[in-house]
Amino acid sequence: MHNFNINSKDMATCKEAVIEAVKNIGGIVTTQQVIDWVYRKYPDRPWKTNTIALHLQGLSINHPSGKHHPTLHRQACLYFVGNGRFRLNDSKENFEDSSIKDEFSDEITDDEYYEATLSLERDLEEYIIRDLNQIEEGLKLYSQSGVSGRQYNTEVGRLDLLCVDKNGNFVVIELKAGMANSAVIGQIYGYISWVRQNLADGKNVRGIIIADDFDKRLKYAAVELSRVSLKRYEVSFKFKDVQI
Repeated sequence: MHNFNINSKDMATCKEAVIEAVKNIGGIVTTQQVIDWVYRKYPDRPWKTNTIALHLQGLSINHPSGKHHPTLHRQACLYFVGNGRFRLNDSKENFEDSSIKDEFSDEITDDEYYEATLSLERDLEEYIIRDLNQIEEGLKLYSQSGVSGRQYNTEVGRLDLLCVDKNGNFVVIELKAGMANSAVIGQIYGYISWVRQNLADGKNVRGIIIADDFDKRLKYAAVELSRVSLKRYEVSFKFKDVQI
């Protein structure tokens, strides 16, 4: 299993928009203030209000709901002060206080948690597509007759990324924003088989699963399955002063 770092300075995602909002508003901010700021700044990226609220919660070191989004929570840089209010985490405090309540928590459904996860996967895809060499040197997005390998449709499902390596062989990339489990093996092998039978024309086909972490069963399975490798991503923030 390999790790690679994603530098977030060049891409505006929901996560970055939320942090940008908190920094620019300054001090203690309300959830609604952040939502309003994000919508003014990024009118062409209208994330749902609860998706923005979920990012605030997940990025807060002490929010009681943060544990539901471990991918965001590992990158926590905000502090929840209660009643839908947040600030930048400028202290050494690092704990969850279940006694602090959030006005948005009860309104968030399982579907909205799922939507936030999909948003993170789209963000991850955006990062990777900008420089596939961070995954593997010489890796390029597949393209044929105007059809891109990004979100490539097949009869067995939609591939996150279909790529070609430096030797001209096919690489299927499956992205998971949180922890990947053993079910992903069946998913990616179905994609690999479809590509081999319909596109490869004798070329080799292999897969890469990229996730925040992997359960033990998946790790052991990948050792025995030579066509699939695992890569764990890590995200780092960089902040810049805003020039007026």
